[in-house]
Amino acid sequence: MSIPPDLFKTVLSRWASGVTVVTCRRDGGIHGMTASSFSSVSMNPPLVLICVDRRNRTHGFIQEQRCFGIHILERKQEEVSNQCAGFRGEEGNQLLDATHRAEATGAPILDGALAWMDCRLWQEYDGGDHTIFVGEIVAAGAGEGDPLLWYARGYGGITREW
Repeated sequence: MSIPPDLFKTVLSRWASGVTVVTCRRDGGIHGMTASSFSSVSMNPPLVLICVDRRNRTHGFIQEQRCFGIHILERKQEEVSNQCAGFRGEEGNQLLDATHRAEATGAPILDGALAWMDCRLWQEYDGGDHTIFVGEIVAAGAGEGDPLLWYARGYGGITREW
């Protein structure tokens, strides 16, 4: 017997995590999706994973394009996360005014992220109503700043005292 969806969401909301945005190309621009299911997988080769709902447009873009960008958001990028989470309506995911560039795969890489990864699709696995996409990092970069965090269905940050 499984637990109810509301309990599942409540329990997982107690997991504090960084905020990532996944980007793909779309007709006329770029598409972004806020992803809470992100993890490193392997150092050699450098692999990461994201989990994407099969109903999400990002799912089709990744399968079609075979590449995607992942961005670890900086504390000041809460609005980018809101857009990509669908909090700004259908067109919010389109990131109409986001400055970006292409790296190795051609996937859009957003300017201003705390860190970014340009990924080639390595493998995909069934994950219930989601697909687990494993990407090989073919280009990456990191900057300085504080991460945007997500906890108990809200944003936060950290204060470094070390």
